[in-house]
Amino acid sequence: MKKNWKHINLEQRKTISSCISHNYKLVQIGNLLQLDPTSISKEVKRNRIVAKPGSTSKQCDKLNRWPFVCTSCNLRYTHCTFDKYKYDAKVAQNKANANLVNSRRGLDLDDEEFKILDKTIKEGIEDNQSLYEIKIKNSDTIQKSLTTLYRYVNKGFLTTKRIDLPYAVKYKKRKHNKKYDYSNNSIDRSNHTYLDYLAFIHQNPRINAWQLDFLGSIKTDSKAILSLILPELQLILINIIKKPNSEKVVKFFDLLEKNIGTEEFKMLIPVILTDRDPCFSDINGICYSKITGEERCKLFFCDPYISSQKPNIENANKKLRKYFPKKSSVDRYTPKDIKEINKRIVDTPIKSLDGYTPKEAFIKVYDEELFLKLYK
Repeated sequence: MKKNWKHINLEQRKTISSCISHNYKLVQIGNLLQLDPTSISKEVKRNRIVAKPGSTSKQCDKLNRWPFVCTSCNLRYTHCTFDKYKYDAKVAQNKANANLVNSRRGLDLDDEEFKILDKTIKEGIEDNQSLYEIKIKNSDTIQKSLTTLYRYVNKGFLTTKRIDLPYAVKYKKRKHNKKYDYSNNSIDRSNHTYLDYLAFIHQNPRINAWQLDFLGSIKTDSKAILSLILPELQLILINIIKKPNSEKVVKFFDLLEKNIGTEEFKMLIPVILTDRDPCFSDINGICYSKITGEERCKLFFCDPYISSQKPNIENANKKLRKYFPKKSSVDRYTPKDIKEINKRIVDTPIKSLDGYTPKEAFIKVYDEELFLKLYK
């Protein structure tokens, strides 16, 4: 049913107060504000306040009819012993705002709806889904906004608590243990620095710029997770490499070129931005095709210890922690496991993509055939 009423605002309340002091009739005020006279009558009677207490507990009979206050009464300055009432627009507005907030507290759900909502969110969180992903995938049963869902969790209404959400709890203070020496001066990175990257992107503003990194692992692991992301589409490509080194990273890109084709590789992955990990030190191996001998992409390096220069891959790695928790080994994962996890990631709805998945966005921009080749 269409709503055909509106809340009275502060300006209208000021007009009501002014009209009362000038002895306007109720119908005149209603015509002036385009409001039902009954609404104005209830507004004044509901929100009037005592301006000056009287000496008797009785109430003046005149207060039972319009204007319900003493503003225009000729006896208010004489020997009136009753409580003196007035209508204050600001006080009325404050009361209305407070009532509006109080009316929205609690849960606007019946018992059955609450049980379904609670169960759906609990199962989704246990399955490493975000609240946004849960809402999108269960849009037929969850009719509440994302803000409301977070409020239910934060207020403790649901079985799922704030500490169960992956990013809602504050992180511990970071440890600054130096693991790699990214400032290896034996590698010539001339024309491949972050400043060179900025200059190239400025000259080619619409070009794809992928970001590359390794997900941190424990020291005893023999395997590592390689992650590659196309920021605009939030498309993540991951692979597991045993005893990673520069040769195996090059082999990863060679296989990628073989799967999608040289021309498709040059079109899709023209620029790669990464850190100074020794595994990414073979610039020519990554940049030049083994099939044609021609340059297939540009490789640029961030400045040492400034991860903010590649924020998208850092954020992607944070999401990967749902599947590869810190301080846990990745050695137990097989390439098949990684493929399944990668499939799940690209099939997850993303808020920045208006609820679409990275897979859907990629197919929309390119095509499904290239997507299948990329994830072969």
